[in-house]
Formats: sequence, C-alpha cells, structure tokens
Amino acid sequence: MDIKLRELRSEDVEFMYEFIEDVEISSNFIYTRYPTSKEGLDQFVKSSWGNKANVHFAIVSKEDDDYLGTVSLKNINYVDRNAEYAISIRKKYWGKDHAYNATSLILEYGFNRLNLYKVYFNVLSSNKRAIGFYKKFGFEQEGVFKNHIFVNGKYEDMIWFRYINNFLNE
Repeated sequence: MDIKLRELRSEDVEFMYEFIEDVEISSNFIYTRYPTSKEGLDQFVKSSWGNKANVHFAIVSKEDDDYLGTVSLKNINYVDRNAEYAISIRKKYWGKDHAYNATSLILEYGFNRLNLYKVYFNVLSSNKRAIGFYKKFGFEQEGVFKNHIFVNGKYEDMIWFRYINNFLNE
C-alpha cells in the first residue's frame, strides 16, 4: 500500500483516539498521561491548520485515503533550523513499512521545504520497538536524560535522537 501525507481532518479524530484507548500504545507516549477527550483531539486537529510552529499530517493510503497515523514536525525553529519529530501509527498497520515511508516523507518535507538542518525527538527507554525502528531508519542517539520521566509508577530514562540533513555539511 502506497501512502501519502495530507492535512489532518476532524474525521481522523475517531482513529486518533485509538492511540489513547490502547494501553500498549498509550504507555509509550508522554502526552497520554493526561486526560484527553475526542473534543480535545478535534481542537488539536483544528489548531494544526496553517500553524507555522508545528506541522501535523495524517498518514493515509493513496488508494482510499484511509487514516493510518499521524506524523509531525513540532517546535519548528526557523533560526536554528531544527524541529522535533513525532509519529504514531494505528496498531493494525504496524509492521507494514508505513512508519518508515511516512518518516521519509516528513524528513524530506522538513529538509527540502522548511530548510531544516536537524530533526530531533525523545523516546522512553522502555519503548524498545520504537528505538529499534529509529536506529534502523538511521537516527543517531544523542544523549540520555536519566530517570527523567515518571511513568507507570517508576522513573524512566528519556533517550534523545537526531537526524541531520545529509545534504549539508555539519
């Protein structure tokens, strides 16, 4: 299945809420520690339209526009030319290369359209599946914040990764 990125829509909210309801998924995200309603997600979608500091895209099937997940560049800093990456894929689409393809598309967008130099993000140390994906993709680990996040009744390390625009000299 080929994918594309498009603007988030209100009808995506129902599928986005799956991330919050599913403990296997939500336990890997920091934002799910706080109460989130479908109305709150709808506000998130509406606030993403035309926002210059954060770009959020729906990952969708080219054939039928089926919502597969969300990929984002957040906290875009146009002076230092960096942004924070985020991705979430609906569980039924795991293991089908959609995350890999969507990551390629968002990095291409960030480097070629936004002229970014660096894309970064953090991940909980317990999220082994995601860490494996990020390393396979080519993200480099930059550092670790020890015992930084209190989640699921214990402190966890936060691992920081980066991806540098290969077309620019470091």
